Amino acid sequence: MEKEKIIELINKAKNLTPKKMDKDLSPMEGFPEVPNWHKYEREIWDIGEKIRQIIYTKKSLRKDKEINDLIMEVCMDKKSKRGRQSFILLLGYKHLSGHAPKLITMINDKFVDGQIIDTIYKMQATGFEKDIKPFATDKLTWIRKLAVKYVKKYGTQHNL
Repeated sequence: MEKEKIIELINKAKNLTPKKMDKDLSPMEGFPEVPNWHKYEREIWDIGEKIRQIIYTKKSLRKDKEINDLIMEVCMDKKSKRGRQSFILLLGYKHLSGHAPKLITMINDKFVDGQIIDTIYKMQATGFEKDIKPFATDKLTWIRKLAVKYVKKYGTQHNL
């Protein structure tokens, strides 16, 4: 029953995603570099959070291939913008580290870069220090700290 609910929620998120990439909105008040959120971004983000709450209590669903493949589809659709953040975080388990090579392809997407670094760290996925190391000087403290943490734990002397 929970699996069907998750699939229904994922389909809802996909239906909320615009068919073409929307322009960024005007900046948030007090944050000139951060655009306001589109309504659908918040709705998609909320759906990812609802899914997290379900799999928090029904842990066996974390390993469901169908669910994880559908989550990955949402993660990879850039038209969902920041709505993808909560979906990317759903993949932060070691057994899902096979998704890391696909996730890392979006590392330069300003809307999800921090969530990608966080998720790849939680996956314990190695071999991405070359992609993540540039974020060790990011202007956002939380992203910078995650990047340093990843490189420190999974980097090699050769790549540092």
